[in-house]
Amino acid sequence: MFSVLLYLLILAGLIYWVESQTSLLPNILITKKKNPAEELESWLKKFNWLNRHEPLSHGHFPKYKFYSEIVEILLNLSRKMGGSYQDSMLFLREGLQADKQFEKKLKEMILGTWLQMGLLVVLTWGFIFGALALVDVKINLLRLIMIALWQGIGMSLLPFLLKYFRKKFFKDIGKLWKMLYVLRSLVKVPLSRTEVLTIAGVTELKNIQQKSLIHIVEKLKQTCQRALQQGGSYEDDVLSLMGELRFQEKWHFELFEKRLMVIKLALMSIFFLPSYLAFIFLLLGDLLTLM
Repeated sequence: MFSVLLYLLILAGLIYWVESQTSLLPNILITKKKNPAEELESWLKKFNWLNRHEPLSHGHFPKYKFYSEIVEILLNLSRKMGGSYQDSMLFLREGLQADKQFEKKLKEMILGTWLQMGLLVVLTWGFIFGALALVDVKINLLRLIMIALWQGIGMSLLPFLLKYFRKKFFKDIGKLWKMLYVLRSLVKVPLSRTEVLTIAGVTELKNIQQKSLIHIVEKLKQTCQRALQQGGSYEDDVLSLMGELRFQEKWHFELFEKRLMVIKLALMSIFFLPSYLAFIFLLLGDLLTLM
């Protein structure tokens, strides 16, 4: 019993250490290869507005979320109607930097979860092989395979759960960000309000059903209706909605973090800790049969 408690204490300490060191790993990985967000930001920094009439080479133009699409919209409008949208590009870069920080935090959390799952597997099998080496007992190989398969099921469930909850919490937020950034970027473009709203895709607002975002959706609808009926600038309203959406995004991030903690505890308690206890039970059973 004491050995079990000692093992669990060591296991908890190692998990805590891995989680505390997780924030250092993304920076190491990023230095080896730039991600699409950094490539797009680098492209925007180097972009010369005087060369905007040159066609984009899609083999070299970075693709990242909706930001790349907005850049293409601005460049196409500039070629057709003239004008400079450098302020919009700078504003887009600010949003891209905020998005990078947000994605970095998400990756740290997810990577930490994977490391903890991997650590549990290593410790469990380290204990299994160590115990088998110390005692003169041969456990049926099929039983060990069943333990490995049970842990494998737990590991395979993790990416599906992460994908589901990420989509649940952030998919509609991404749609709203795209609309707001397009509206903000086209605020001074000599287009009719109907054309601007069409390019922004505000008709998709009816598809956003997430309860925590409904108040932003309703405000955006009212802003679009005023812009159509009364004209004038909607820039201040859009900037205000961006501030609200940023607050909601942070709140959703906290919800995602809590769900991730629940997922980790559930997987550990269902797939990993029982695997360890199952081996102890099998080992004790074989030892008793030899006595």
